[in-house]
Amino acid sequence: MRFRDLRSASSFRLALFFAALFGSASLLFVGTTYTLTTSFLSGNPDERMRAQAISFDARSPHNAEEMIDQHGLLDPAGRRPFGLFAPDGRWIAGNLKKLPNSLPRPERFFETKVKAGGEDTIYRSFLHRLPNGRIVIVSRNIEELAQFRQRLLDVTVIGLLLMALLGIAGGTIIGLASLRRLDGVTLAIESITRGDLSRRLPARGSNDDIDRLVRVVNSMLDQIQRLMGEVKGVCDSVAHDLRTPLTRLLAILERAHRHNLSADEREIELCNAIQEVQQMLRTFAALLRISEMEDGIRRASFREIDLAQLVEDVVDYYEPAAETKGIDLLFNPDLTDMPKLISADADLMFEALGNLLDNAIKFTPESGSIRVELAEGPSVIVTDTGPGIAPEERGQVAIRFHRGTRSRGTPGNGLGLPLVNAIARLHGMELRIEDHVGGCRVALATLPLSLSSSIPAQGGLNRINLASRTAAETLAIPS
Repeated sequence: MRFRDLRSASSFRLALFFAALFGSASLLFVGTTYTLTTSFLSGNPDERMRAQAISFDARSPHNAEEMIDQHGLLDPAGRRPFGLFAPDGRWIAGNLKKLPNSLPRPERFFETKVKAGGEDTIYRSFLHRLPNGRIVIVSRNIEELAQFRQRLLDVTVIGLLLMALLGIAGGTIIGLASLRRLDGVTLAIESITRGDLSRRLPARGSNDDIDRLVRVVNSMLDQIQRLMGEVKGVCDSVAHDLRTPLTRLLAILERAHRHNLSADEREIELCNAIQEVQQMLRTFAALLRISEMEDGIRRASFREIDLAQLVEDVVDYYEPAAETKGIDLLFNPDLTDMPKLISADADLMFEALGNLLDNAIKFTPESGSIRVELAEGPSVIVTDTGPGIAPEERGQVAIRFHRGTRSRGTPGNGLGLPLVNAIARLHGMELRIEDHVGGCRVALATLPLSLSSSIPAQGGLNRINLASRTAAETLAIPS
């Protein structure tokens, strides 16, 4: 942090700007006060002086001389000296006995300094020329008014200097504090750009503008760190999970190449190789679909659908698979009387619910039961009597390729529930794994409006059809 950086600090320049603004406003205020005050203090006496000078027009020369001499006797201290002069400037009467060196124009007020007792005294005078050519000057001592003006001017100058000093000092303090705070933010950002994604921008807790910005940036960094962790986990999982099928594929191809196989045996090996490749392609297709859901590019196909009818179609589609294992698959849409129309992509919702039912059928033991129900929100809840998901693993079900300890021995690649979670987020919903005694309870719950994205409804009612089922059957990925 350098002092020369203050010149470019916006807080320092802003503080100086406001100091100059308030200084200008103060100067204007004091100047207006000064002008009005001095005008008021001198206005009425000036009018009286003018009236006194003009009153001599109606008097005879002798009477005017007597009145001016009489005034001099009544004003021995010379607070209001009068003087009567001949047209050539010769003194005639009064206690003001000398004209100014530079004679001002008649009918004008002027100020002069008179030396009395070793000190200069300031007088304000009015010069009036009588009809007979004589000159009369009416004056008054304005030393106190001059002192008041000087004091007011001194106070104004001192106030402006203090304001300038305080403005510069305040701007410097604010600028240095701002630079110090921005230096902390800059150091944190530099550390983050070097790869330390765990670093966060410092916050004061004052809830000011910078604190609010820091909170938003830190939230963004949390999201970036989470996504980077997921990317790393996906890369590690892809490398780990594809190594086995690639090894099997290599073994199949080596057997077909090295051994003398019959045509039937070679056909079997080729079919096995094709199955391995198809499984890998399904894995990559699922990854691409999850990315597609997270990007939200499928929202253009949203339509208003009947959720109850969609759930019923999914249940009907998976009912034969449940019957094969002797599992009771229960769903009664008549039990719910809430509005069931939602804005969604029918194919994606069918795929998400199909994955949930497929998982439930896979992990529910024979003679078990699966119950599908609608709840307020609306939400779809699937409850089974399987082994369930351990509480410590529920937060990881949406991670790609993650497989719980209870599902390690079953077929799958850990992409089913991440795909369901991506579809749920696209529809303003969330995937919840809830507590349930003697089984597993999974819900697709609608988020509150403030937490979900606004998805406008488009088009009319779109009922799920056989083509949707076929697409879901092709793209559903067992977890």
